[in-house]
Amino acid sequence: MKEYAILLDTTYCTGCNTCAYRCVQEFRYHDQASKGLFRTFVTTNDEGLYQKRCMHCFAPECVKACPASALTKSPYGPVLFDKDKCVGAKACVDACPFNHIPQFDPVTQKIVKCSMCAHRVTEGKQPACVEVCPTGALQFGTYQEMKTLAKDLAKKNKLQIYGADENGGTHLFILTKGSAVAMGYAKVAKKPLKVKTSSLEASLALTGVAALAYAGFKKLSDRKSQVEAEKRKEPQE
Repeated sequence: MKEYAILLDTTYCTGCNTCAYRCVQEFRYHDQASKGLFRTFVTTNDEGLYQKRCMHCFAPECVKACPASALTKSPYGPVLFDKDKCVGAKACVDACPFNHIPQFDPVTQKIVKCSMCAHRVTEGKQPACVEVCPTGALQFGTYQEMKTLAKDLAKKNKLQIYGADENGGTHLFILTKGSAVAMGYAKVAKKPLKVKTSSLEASLALTGVAALAYAGFKKLSDRKSQVEAEKRKEPQE
């Protein structure tokens, strides 16, 4: 399966929160939303708009911290949450460097967190928030497509990119006119991008090396046989 990412261009976001309301409808968590617990939500301040949502890190701190393995990093991008495994430890809330993105519901003793609409993505659909965004501020595609688009738009419109290097890279690229931190996003240390090599890619790489080695040895063996044959044909003095 392909690796996906979301691109958020805050210069197009109006703060309408259509994304948040559609998310509530998609996952039917009206009770939690009424308590202010959202998978995504836009707030405004003097410096601009801040959209609270999971960054879907390459190396999620929440996954490392969870004592029950209720959180997992998928190979196609999203950080997934299994509520049946959650024991309510709240370790993920404390471990998240992006303003405590997982939110704990004291009533259900579970967390509320974006899954990048994994159930829709695996069916070839866009995340619900992206599909419904009225201004096109949210876009969805393969990781490489979104990364390239983010760089192109940043260069063209003199914007900054948040999420590309923070915490070792994420599957959410956020474009901002000014400082993302001033807008409300967490100040997170930038780390070298995590380079992933799938087992399939590794297998193919090893197969390629083996094939080249075999071809080299065969060529050497054939040449050796050819030389010996020529020697046998030489007239004896």
